[in-house]
Parts: sequence; structure tokens; C-alpha cells
Amino acid sequence: MKRKLMMGLLIVCLMAGLLGCSSENAGSAEPETYVGTAKGYGGDVTVTVTMEENVIKEVTAEGPDETEGIGTKALEELPAAIVAANSTEVDVIAGATVTSNAILTAVRSALNGGDGVESADMTFTPGTYAGEAYGYMSTIVLDVTVSEDAITGIEVVESGDSPILFDAARDGMISEILTYQTLAVDVVSGATSSSHGILNATKDALLKAGASEEMVNRQAERPDFTPESIENTADVIVVGGGGAGLVAAATAAEEGATVILVEKAPYLGGNLVVFGGIYNTPDPSKQSLVEMSEAVKTMVEKAISAEPANESHAAAIAAVKADYDKWKAEGATGLFDSASWFALQTWNAGDQVASKELVDVMCDNAYEGFEWLEAIGVEFTDGITQGAGSLYQRTHGAVKPNGSGFIDAYVETLNQYSDQVEILMETAADSLIMDGSKVVGITATDVKGNTYTLNANKGVVLATGGFAGNVALRQEYAEGGTWKDLGENVLTTNLKAVSGDGILMARDIGVNLVDMEHIQLLHLGNPFSGATTGVIPYKGRNADEVIFVNAEGNRFVAEDARRDVICNAILEQPGGFYWMIHDSKNIDPNSDLVANYLKGGYFHKADTLEELAEIIEVPAETLVASVDQYNHSVETKVDEVAGRGLFVETIDEGPYFAAKRVASAHHTMGGVEIDADARVYYEDGTIVEGLFAAGEVTGAIHGGNRVGGNAVVDTVVFGRIAGFNAAK
Repeated sequence: MKRKLMMGLLIVCLMAGLLGCSSENAGSAEPETYVGTAKGYGGDVTVTVTMEENVIKEVTAEGPDETEGIGTKALEELPAAIVAANSTEVDVIAGATVTSNAILTAVRSALNGGDGVESADMTFTPGTYAGEAYGYMSTIVLDVTVSEDAITGIEVVESGDSPILFDAARDGMISEILTYQTLAVDVVSGATSSSHGILNATKDALLKAGASEEMVNRQAERPDFTPESIENTADVIVVGGGGAGLVAAATAAEEGATVILVEKAPYLGGNLVVFGGIYNTPDPSKQSLVEMSEAVKTMVEKAISAEPANESHAAAIAAVKADYDKWKAEGATGLFDSASWFALQTWNAGDQVASKELVDVMCDNAYEGFEWLEAIGVEFTDGITQGAGSLYQRTHGAVKPNGSGFIDAYVETLNQYSDQVEILMETAADSLIMDGSKVVGITATDVKGNTYTLNANKGVVLATGGFAGNVALRQEYAEGGTWKDLGENVLTTNLKAVSGDGILMARDIGVNLVDMEHIQLLHLGNPFSGATTGVIPYKGRNADEVIFVNAEGNRFVAEDARRDVICNAILEQPGGFYWMIHDSKNIDPNSDLVANYLKGGYFHKADTLEELAEIIEVPAETLVASVDQYNHSVETKVDEVAGRGLFVETIDEGPYFAAKRVASAHHTMGGVEIDADARVYYEDGTIVEGLFAAGEVTGAIHGGNRVGGNAVVDTVVFGRIAGFNAAK
């Protein structure tokens, strides 16, 4: 409720502030029409905005000189997004940033009085003023310095937003504001919330300095730009700067190859930017310190006593049994694990749909990949735990938040090979260049409209991620069966830039696609955007010390179950959501992150369970009973309500916390077919010479369900294989 109220207030503020509706129109029941114009890619873009009672009812956009199929896509799609959000705080259309930002600027201009905004002169009371606004996941505080007629400096005082996204927004926007002396500047695609946080905090400071709405949102003349056609060559072209692409590029450089990496977002890392920072691998030294409970022993012994479904299953069971018998014979202490047990769990968890050969490659090389990560500078916590949906206590958590620890290490490694590696940011790959049936390069277009022909002497690596955020693709391939509805109402944890581009490019040349019907939903999405924002890392993402209750306060699923089991259970609950319940052993109530999440409405906090129940509007007696039942299960190691098997800590130390969560489209297990060498295959079963792939763009590795904590293992293992083989 708190977040909804805040969002409502934000919209009102935007209508009266950033969007600049005059007070005389507030509350008017009669529709009002406003017109605004801004410079687009080819010429002027004109919008017509219809408002009624401070609500945007309709937006139309015209730009006769915008590029057909690119700018025209923004003209067609962005107005509807503005109406749906009742705000200009929306993402730009990928590949049409210039036209998109012209539309957004024109809408603001329209609501600020139309074309007259251009003539508003800056006048301030000189000094430095503090401004603040809520961004992606925290309050952003800026110091803004002004003279009598200019903004002379903007300094970041405080931000707890995701570092990669915030840094991209900061670097892309502050210089623009200072250069053009206006807040009518381009937001950074993919970092929309942080961008608007910076804009709103700057505006807060400028209004304190005596500015008016017309001044801060005036249009500025931009220099004309003529796009160029650019051709370049390298040994290896890597498409996508997420985890798999960065690993592939680093590995190819380590092998002596020259590399060009293209990334369509203004930041590197892809979905690593918003992932939980966990990596699964057997680790004897750390697992020797973990108790092998009777429940876990029973789980292992049940798996190796199962009736084999086929020859591959029989061989997998035999391998685990041999490792388990050896472990017992050696009198080992702690938790049993091995690559074969990791592989069997992964394959079984994916309903034995995946290629067992590829599963074995991933699991056999997971620990070596982990050692490589540590060698290049990724820091992990000392302990080991069981990540959400990971099924076993082999999860390693990074020290730095989200995926920043991985991204920083990858980028630093690439910087060591700066004479070999070129990175093209905000550059989207358009197509694969063919020489007969061989892939010899790519074409691409950057955010300014420059076009590229990039030739590969040795190989191209596709590492563009999955398609969980592409509604059309997921409905085409994955709707029905396990998931009845994957339409617009199902949110996604993915960043906007990850939209299945590589799969579409591969499909265009006849590459074989496998397991496309398999998509994973994650139970950790927030109800506002679908992202995992608002879940406390690192423990808050795990099944160790939390319980899930529905709108009635009842537990309804084993919190350590498979992700598809959890998500289907969530979708069956009243309202399609649940509450994640923590206590202060699981979450530090005094941390800055908790304070930010409370302010953003992602979390609720109370000293007692009864008070928490009142805040989240569930029956107090039911919530207390659910927690008591779980605490009893921790003592007895038997969960008679949901069948949970993992018990670490009771929930009995206030303050207590509740986070509302939904099931969001998270990971697509289908993609291009590869082999153990990361080579790609045509539909006729022949190898696509010159083309390799790694990461979520591929299929046949995770099967029908991806194990939590395995995504980065996939990108590291197969990213290294793809980069190595492409370089050779």
C-alpha cells in the first residue's frame, strides 16, 4: 500500500512538476489538449497530449522525417507507454533513442506550455543547493551549484542505487544537463529510474535556487549530426556485453586474439547488473564445514536409488553412487558433494530435458571457473549456503552487491588487454554477415545512427542473453503447457536491453533453436516492476531463513522447492502474490539498504509479528501461527505444512520484515543449439562455421527448469569455451 501511495503521489508531482501542469488546470473535469515539439533524428517531432483531471488520456506523435522502421517504431509505441504510465518516466524504444527522447521532451514541452519553453531564460540566486529524489532503489542526493544565469556544477552526495545503472545514468546525464542548461535531456536507456532520480533531485535543487518550471525544462538547440558508415576488423567479434560476452571477450584476449565487443546498452554487464551475485559449485573446503543432515542424506540416497529412466540416467546415477561411496569410505566430514551429484541434480531439476553432455560440461568445469573468477578479482564470502531455487548448499555469494563484483573484475581484465580489445557501447547488432554458410562478421547500428560492418577473422560469439522480456517471443514459443499466460501482465526481472536479439539473428540464418518452450519464472519479483529490487542480498534471496505466506497469512509452499513449483503455487494464491517474512537475524534492521527499501515501499517493518500483520493486512493470529509452526519445524527438522527440507534458523527476533513478491519471467532455457565446444548448429544438423554462442542465448543446458545459481556458472563455463575456440 505504501509503495502504491508513493507512486500515486509521484504521478501527481510529475503532473504538477516535471510535466509542469499549471495549477489552474488541476482538478478540471474537461479534457485539455497540449502540443509540443522537439528535434528528433531526422527533423521535428510533434506530439499532441490530451489531459483530463491530471491524467494523460492520449498521446499522439508525428515525425515525418524519422527513419522508417526505427524512429517510426518509437512514434508508434512510445505514446502508449506514456499513457499507461501516466508519466514520461518510461524506457525509450531500443534502437530509436533519439526519436524516443524527442517524444518525451516534446510531451514535457507540451505540458509546460508548448514551444514557448525554448525562450525561458535561466535566473537563479547564486549558491549551492541540495536536492533529493527517490531513484531506482534509494534516495539520490545531489549538490547543485548555480550562478545568476547558469548551472555550473552537479555533485553526487548520496546514492544507494545499483552501482552500474546509477553510474551510467550519472555519467550520461549530468554532463548533458551542464552542457545544454536544461533538464530536457535524454534519459539513459535501461537506467530510467536512476535517470529520473537524477533529474528530479536536480530539479528539486534548482527550484530552491529560484528557478521556474519553464526554465528548468526549456528546450536547447542541439548540434546537427550526420551518421557515418564504419568498417572494422578483428579476430573475434563478441555480440553482447553481459556475463557470457565479457567472459568470452576476456578469454579470447587471453589467447592473444583481437576483439571487438558490441553492447547496445550504455553499460556493461547485462542482467548481471540486477542478479543476486551467486555462483554454484562443489567446494570441498567450504562444504566440509557444513552439516550433512539426515534429511540431506536421505535426499542423496533417494536420488541414487531411483529407477533409471534411460541409459543416460543410469550412467549419471552410477557416477554419483561411486562418488558417494568413496566419500563415505574416506570418512569425510561435512557435506557430500561432487561434480557428478551437481550434474544429476541439475539434469533432474530440468526434467531431464537438457543435453546431459552439456550439463556435464557445465558442472565438471564449475569449480575451475570459480577459481578463474577468484584469480581475476571476484571476491566471495567465506561461507556457503543454498541459494533460492539452488536445491543444495553449494552456493557462493559475491561480496560486492548484485553482479558488480563480477562486472568489475571482467572489465578490469579487459582493460589489461586494451591494445587488443575495442568495446562499442550503445551499439546494437542488426544481422550476421554470411559468406556462403559461414559467419564472417556482423552489421550494427549505434545510438547516433552510425552503421558498422564488423568483420571477424576467426569467429563471432553470440552472447546476447535470453528473451524473458520479449513478450511476443515468449508467447510465440513458451505460452501454454506449464505457463498459461505469458502476456504483458507477467512482469520480468530482466533489463530492457535483454530482448532476444541474438536468437532472432540466428533464426534468420537458419540456426536450430532448442527448448524454446521452456521459460522460468522467478518468485522474487517486486509487484511494481517485476525486478528483484527490494530483496535483501545476500541472505534475503535464499531459502535458508525466510518463510512465504499468502494474503491470508498461511504458508503455502516449501521455500526450498524448485522455482517452477514455487511460482505456480504463487500464481494460485489470492491476488497472485505472497509476503516474504524475515526477522532481524536474517536482516540488519539498521542497515542503509533496509532504510532505502523501507522508503521505497519495497519492505515493511514492525517490532512484533502482530504489528507487521496489521501493516500488510493479514490476520495476525494466522501469521503468528505460521511463524510458530515453522519455528517448531526448525527444531524437529520436519515440516508438516509444506514439506520443506532445509532448516537453519528460527524466526523470532524482532524487528520483523515483510516484502511483497510476485512471480516474474526470469530466464529462458531455450535458444540456439550448441555443442560442448560452444559451436552453433543449423537446423539440418551441420555446424555453422565461424559462429559460437554462450549464456542464455543458448538452449539445452538447463532443460525445463534452471537451478538457481546456475546462470552465472553457465556464462562462465561456456563463455570461456566460446572465447577460447573462437580465438583459435
